[in-house]
Amino acid sequence: MPPFARKEIKNSFVKLLTQRPISQITVKDIVEDCGVNRNSFYYHFQDIPSLLEEIIVEMTEKVIDSLPEESTFEEKVTAALVEITRNKKAVAHIYGSNNREFYEKQLMKICEHVTRSYIHSRDYSEGVDRENLEYVISYLKCELFGQLIDWLNHDMSYDIVEHSKVLCRLFAGSMRNVCQKYKII
Repeated sequence: MPPFARKEIKNSFVKLLTQRPISQITVKDIVEDCGVNRNSFYYHFQDIPSLLEEIIVEMTEKVIDSLPEESTFEEKVTAALVEITRNKKAVAHIYGSNNREFYEKQLMKICEHVTRSYIHSRDYSEGVDRENLEYVISYLKCELFGQLIDWLNHDMSYDIVEHSKVLCRLFAGSMRNVCQKYKII
């Protein structure tokens, strides 16, 4: 099989996903769009759900890889949300599909990475009992995840990037204060 076929199949599927829900996309639609034969599709993917899961995982990795290393929590959240919202129509179709649970797990993975990488990059987390630090991380990742789910459940009708910036500014310094309460040194 040509090495480009896998990539072309994924690109065609994402393109079609921006146009219509997953339930209205067939293998025939995908192969006609990208110009490969049906056997090529099945050589690379078991079915459309397996194709979708691979794309969601790649999207997750892309978001995580795009995060600035040394940055504020607001900058990390903004970078993640900009990447997530880059293709809102496809996200809406994924969220509205039977693969919603898998997508939510990947969103939680992003929230966990954003939170954990931010907290561990801050000197005020040093000397905090590991168990308490995990509580802080758990709270913050769930708050971030909840904001994403709320936005998705409101049909992405508001600007989640601006919304999160306001929330980050509102709670600026709160993680430092929480960590200071749990210093063991």
